[in-house]
Amino acid sequence: MKKNFYAFVLCLLLSVPAFGQMMKRTDAIWARTSATPITVDGVLNEAVWAQAESLQINYMQENGIPGSGYTTDGWPVVPTDPLRSTVKFLVNGDSLYIAIIVKDSSIGGGGWPGPAKWEGLLSNMRNKSKADRPVPNGEIYYAWNTEGWADPNTGKVNAMPGYFGPVSGANRWTDSTDGLPKAKIWDAKTVVDGVTNADSVIDKGYVMELKVNLKYYGYDVKATNGDIIMYSLSIYDCDWQWFRGADTTKNRFTVNKAWAQGPWGGNNNNHIRIFAKPAVTTSSGAAPTIDADLIIPGAGAYAAPNLDGKLDEAVWNDKGVGTLHLRYGNAAIRNAYPNTAPFRSGQFQPDVNGGKAAVIDGDTGTVKYFYKGDTLYLGFRVKDKVVQSVPGKMDRWDGFRVMITARDSRNGDSVLNVRRMTFILDSVGKAMRMEDLAKGGWDSLAQAVTVTTSLNAGTTVDTLGTQVDNGYTAEMKVNLRKLGYPAGRGDGVLFFGICMFDGDSFDPPSTSYGTRTWFMREQDWQDGAAWMYMDPNKTVLSVGNESNVALNEFALIGNYPNPFNPSTTIKFSMPQVNEVTMEVFDVLGRLVATQNLGLRNSGVQEVTFNAAHLASGVYTYRLRTASNQAVVGRMMLLK
Repeated sequence: MKKNFYAFVLCLLLSVPAFGQMMKRTDAIWARTSATPITVDGVLNEAVWAQAESLQINYMQENGIPGSGYTTDGWPVVPTDPLRSTVKFLVNGDSLYIAIIVKDSSIGGGGWPGPAKWEGLLSNMRNKSKADRPVPNGEIYYAWNTEGWADPNTGKVNAMPGYFGPVSGANRWTDSTDGLPKAKIWDAKTVVDGVTNADSVIDKGYVMELKVNLKYYGYDVKATNGDIIMYSLSIYDCDWQWFRGADTTKNRFTVNKAWAQGPWGGNNNNHIRIFAKPAVTTSSGAAPTIDADLIIPGAGAYAAPNLDGKLDEAVWNDKGVGTLHLRYGNAAIRNAYPNTAPFRSGQFQPDVNGGKAAVIDGDTGTVKYFYKGDTLYLGFRVKDKVVQSVPGKMDRWDGFRVMITARDSRNGDSVLNVRRMTFILDSVGKAMRMEDLAKGGWDSLAQAVTVTTSLNAGTTVDTLGTQVDNGYTAEMKVNLRKLGYPAGRGDGVLFFGICMFDGDSFDPPSTSYGTRTWFMREQDWQDGAAWMYMDPNKTVLSVGNESNVALNEFALIGNYPNPFNPSTTIKFSMPQVNEVTMEVFDVLGRLVATQNLGLRNSGVQEVTFNAAHLASGVYTYRLRTASNQAVVGRMMLLK
């Protein structure tokens, strides 16, 4: 029996990186700082390029969830030479350097009508220098494109790509709307191994090297803590364009493209987070781990809440539960969001009854979150002084749109689909399921998402605003298995955005208004999913909150501190009186400590473990009762 358990512990420990650690982020990368200058010539002969972090952008390949994809733009021919590219990033001074290395046997582009017969780069550098929230787009388009608005000369034999964006035009020196020459905003150089626009020659590929003025776009990578650059890029590949008409027997014309997080120069899909700071250099060793934007804690010993919309279970009030605030007109709340969220989150006031009335009740919405097993729980508390129901007009809704990326469903561009789990209040304050939860929607049968609402005392739903209301609460339960997660929460990564609707109606109607306030994204197709992680090492319950624990099971609450040196306190709950023993195992599954905890009463119990005699490392501990109930946890000793 013990031998089998030791084998189990060893397997558990060996699986720690898969279960206990988050997978490497596929939407983020480091741009290391180069101490030496880089010449933009397309040659890449500086030694620092060998130390640069890189990503792959290929057709028919996963190029990084959640926003990457690939397509032939509807062209029915499978490409015989699909896009294969490597992209590298470096920083020097105030500039971001981008190297794009493409293997291609047919280089050159055309124009329109479709499909888009372009070759090259279409990207978006989000412009943080502007006051708008979300920040505006900054298109960088560098390609072979023979359309009239672009540059017909890029279709000539041996022609190089044209410079397009941030404003249209073929001349790289054309002033932008800010009065700067384009080359002062971004510049590029291409070296081709072959002959462009001449398919009588089999090409080998090309290298694009770009230099982007980060200061122009509002980034400060020279600051001690650096910055996070918001970028996305798509690479177009047009093959055998120059066989068309001239030699129909050899007509192999195909188009394809692939992208990292966003296909256009607009507000689509997602963005790459390019981390940069002076301490992360081409010689500083392994790049730092990039953490999740937000952690979703586990429920620990708490029981699953009763979904009545009231948020009256203790778990919702525990200080360890995940919490997010939304409020129209409150920049301080938005600016406190993590990483790039302050720049992708925003607000909007649409026209209502022909105009925009003054917003006199900018509600605070608080969203709380945790997971238990394969279920995500969300709690909503809205301090709304005017609660109303106008179901037929989205601009006047009261409710929320929760956007979570499915892991088992992709659209026609091979991008993961986003589910809109939207609910609003009906005329009596009950939850009305909308969008993907409505009749005919993805979860019309309510098999994946359960949502309930409750009006606070003193709240009456109306459309006249005749009394001051006291807000409402709601609870949502999301079955992760229905979103494509395997049992055990899968990899634990969840892509999330949320939008709060607040419609306030008064008499006269001209004073009515509606607002939308969002974290990361307003719509499911827009840029900005937060990378969240359901961390098995983080539970809602904080040490000292014993009164809130469910006592109907033998459950591990956790140990604190963790990591520790040399002592840690382990807490657990007991449903009844029983003898308890603790065993500690090292990474090889060897028993290194045993502690008899004696007879323990029902309720929350704790024990102090002193590891002064052990070496630094990860240890697994098992608590076992005399009736053979057992719980297993992990702890890290750092000396």
